[in-house]
Amino acid sequence: MPNAVLAKLRAFVTGAAIEECELCAGALSVEHDHLLEPDARRVFCACRTCATLFSQEQERQGARYLRVQRRAARLVGLDIDDASWSDLSVPVGLAYFTMRSRTGEVVATFPGRSGIIESFVPLRAWSALERRFPVLKSVLPDVESFLVRRTSRHQDYFQASVDHCYELAELLRGADAPVSSPELAVVQGFFERLDGQAAQKRHSRRPSG
Repeated sequence: MPNAVLAKLRAFVTGAAIEECELCAGALSVEHDHLLEPDARRVFCACRTCATLFSQEQERQGARYLRVQRRAARLVGLDIDDASWSDLSVPVGLAYFTMRSRTGEVVATFPGRSGIIESFVPLRAWSALERRFPVLKSVLPDVESFLVRRTSRHQDYFQASVDHCYELAELLRGADAPVSSPELAVVQGFFERLDGQAAQKRHSRRPSG
C-alpha cells in the first residue's frame, strides 16, 4: 500500500483533518467517502461529488474507480472449524478475504507489523465455505471483505468495507509491539469500535414508532 494512502488512512484513524479530495482537491471533513482503484488496490479519499460520479460509472465493466460504501456487519451463526480454516491456506488467526471481480479469485490478506501479505485461496475451499455459510455470497467483490479474527479467545466474523480492513492494517503497522498478534490491544480496540459501528447501523435500520 503506497505511503501516501497509508498517511491518509492514519489521519482518518486518528481523527486528524484531511484537507483535500485526491481527485479534485476539494475540501474534505474527517468523515468522507473513499474510492478504490481495483487494479492497484489503492484507496483514495474523495469528496461526495467525485464519489457520486464514480459510483454512477462503476456499473460499466472495467471502471477505473469503485465507490466504497463504509459499513460493517457482524456475521452471526458462523463457526469455522480448524479443518475448514486450514483448507483456506491461512496460517494465522487474523485475515480478510476479498473476491476480485475481474478474475473471480479470492485473496486472503494478512495484516501485520511489516505490512500486508496476500495469498490466493483455493476456490474449492472457498466454495465449500460459501455453501456452508451462504451469507458469504453477499460480500461485494473488490469493495468489501470477509474479515476474521479467529483465536482461542475470540471468534470475530465481519462483512466489512475494504477501508475498514486497510485501517486495521495501518493500525498494526504502527503498533508498539515486537510482533503482530490478533490479541494486541490495538486489534481488540479496533474490533470493539467495529462492533459499535455495526450496532449503530443495525439500530438505524429499525423502523420508528
